[in-house]
Amino acid sequence: MYLTNGMVMPIHCTHISTQMIEVEAPAGLQGSKMVKIELNAIHEGKTATIKALCDPILDVFNEHNKHYIKLNYHTISNKDVAFIDTFTKAHA
Repeated sequence: MYLTNGMVMPIHCTHISTQMIEVEAPAGLQGSKMVKIELNAIHEGKTATIKALCDPILDVFNEHNKHYIKLNYHTISNKDVAFIDTFTKAHA
């Protein structure tokens, strides 16, 4: 995840849909009004790097000593949305 202050941090996806993504991160958003995510994804042997600009909705320090961050997509490619849709339908 890339913050507007130049900080880059690893994230772990905890939930994903075609409209939003929830992640755990070692640090908070630090005032970023928009963030860029790059998520390495795999589903049934197919891999993708999902890239999106996101609007932060929530940043909470959780019981795992991580920041739980909820983001809505601001800009995401149709190809990435299709990959996410295939993944979420398979796990419904």
